Amino acid sequence: MSRSTTVIRDAFRTSTSSLAGPSRFRTVTPLTTSLPKFQSYCPKHHQYQYYSTTSSISNASSSQLIQKPQPHQHPAFETLSSELSLTQPCFGARGDEVELLTSPQMFYARLLEMIKRAKRRILISSLYIGAEEGELVDSIRHALSTNPQLRVAFILDYHRSTRLSRNSSSSLPPSTAHLLLPLVEAFPDRCEVWLYRSPKLRGLMEKIVPERYDEGWGTWHGKWYGVDDEVLISGANLASSYFTNRQDRYIHFRSNPSLLSYLSSLTRLFTQYSYLLHHSPPAHISPTYTVPLPNLDSKEQHKASLIWPSASIHPRKFSTHALATLTAFQNSWKASNSSRSRRVDIDTWFWPVIQSGVLGLTEEEKNLSKVWNAVRQSFEGDEENGRVEIDLTSGYFGLYKEYKKEVIHSPANVNVIAASPKANGFYGSKGFSRLIPEGYTLLESRFHREAVRKGREWNEEKGTGVRLREWEKEGWTYHSKGIWLSPSLPKSNPFFTFIGSSNLSTRSLNLDTELSLLMMTSSPSLRKALNQEVKSINKDAKDVGADTWNSEERKVSLLARVLVALGVEGML
Repeated sequence: MSRSTTVIRDAFRTSTSSLAGPSRFRTVTPLTTSLPKFQSYCPKHHQYQYYSTTSSISNASSSQLIQKPQPHQHPAFETLSSELSLTQPCFGARGDEVELLTSPQMFYARLLEMIKRAKRRILISSLYIGAEEGELVDSIRHALSTNPQLRVAFILDYHRSTRLSRNSSSSLPPSTAHLLLPLVEAFPDRCEVWLYRSPKLRGLMEKIVPERYDEGWGTWHGKWYGVDDEVLISGANLASSYFTNRQDRYIHFRSNPSLLSYLSSLTRLFTQYSYLLHHSPPAHISPTYTVPLPNLDSKEQHKASLIWPSASIHPRKFSTHALATLTAFQNSWKASNSSRSRRVDIDTWFWPVIQSGVLGLTEEEKNLSKVWNAVRQSFEGDEENGRVEIDLTSGYFGLYKEYKKEVIHSPANVNVIAASPKANGFYGSKGFSRLIPEGYTLLESRFHREAVRKGREWNEEKGTGVRLREWEKEGWTYHSKGIWLSPSLPKSNPFFTFIGSSNLSTRSLNLDTELSLLMMTSSPSLRKALNQEVKSINKDAKDVGADTWNSEERKVSLLARVLVALGVEGML
């Protein structure tokens, strides 16, 4: 009997003793919880205290105080780092162990390099994998063939990964699931494909919403790519445009086993609420927990199915259960923060935040509120040399209402970059989606008017206010998102960034499941790279304002206005 068959058999054994489902799918306890602990959270950023790896609790008090250069002199950001560590898992690294990749081509090349050197594990979380990505899948197949100990796990979005291509002339697989099915069949004991389905779309809406619009009720949107002890965090999916002409952000941790253990455990937790792709499930599996893999040809007989792993968890009603397990998971990793703070050479700290509005988990929203609060505090008093300026960008500028308020009411200068209509991924598409760039133009223009109304319009001469710009590059689309904080007086490189899958939009906060990092660093090399990242984005951006919205080419149609008025903004 194959391992995957055993997994399915175990998943459907009658059990009322545990709401967590089969032991196969329970949350993996983080490795670091077994390490000695001491009473400290992540160090404050102007002064650090570490214990050597051989220190014990008994001799911790005699440890040497290690001085580190502070990333910013205002105590508000020292307080911020402590506050984040009180509520979130915290990880550390040296700045030279972290690399910011600058292009889609670099992202793809690095991903293939990582897979090529994989020995123990490959972890892939994404919205979907393009059906044309045969080279990527072949590289994983080769790694599995040459490394008997290697295990591979995918977690992707259910709707996007099972959506069938209608191009009958194409020789490509009809969906992501079909692309990965041969891997599952060839390596049933070592390759798993999990498809997460948002619980928001259910009941009558599930029956009447056209397949193309299923994603409007939420997706699996976290993007993390891990191999052995390496991790790539990004906002990019795994499809040809993201490897060629779709600009995003990418951060590579060259060696951070704790971070990858965290992501592996998080993936395993979410498999409790995801469907398992199986090439040929046993006949005794109940149809209640089985969804046949769709095919273009209704006459085609295919045994492949999607299997729900636990009879004790309803596939459409797991929000409460998931919130409880995710909260416990985050608390478990937070409790071991001090164990990961013992390296004497750490100058970069990062805090993963999970946002899943449909599950009731709002870590991004809560923690970015702390960031904006620290920015306000840095402007209190007469001292100008503690102040910061902010860069903020999103490829989809349906900025979440609370974030809009923070930008407009912040005392800091804020440089906002959005995608121009031509750089929007929906530009020139068919159906209602062709109206999406117009919808964003409407949202941008309203944001700009509000900034003007509140006296925050950009003043070029003084260099103050909220500056709104649009990114456009011939033949490219824009998918970058993030926040950077930089000291303003004297002007120097960013010391803080927010990076990951979230678009900072209403949809990201309320519908999708996201993973992002808050990162603070005093590493000169990493701060320089962050500054270069901001400069590179600005290079292809130009200012927009009232004249832009009044131009003929930016007129918003009545239908687009109606759709936004009907609340579609929250789904963009």
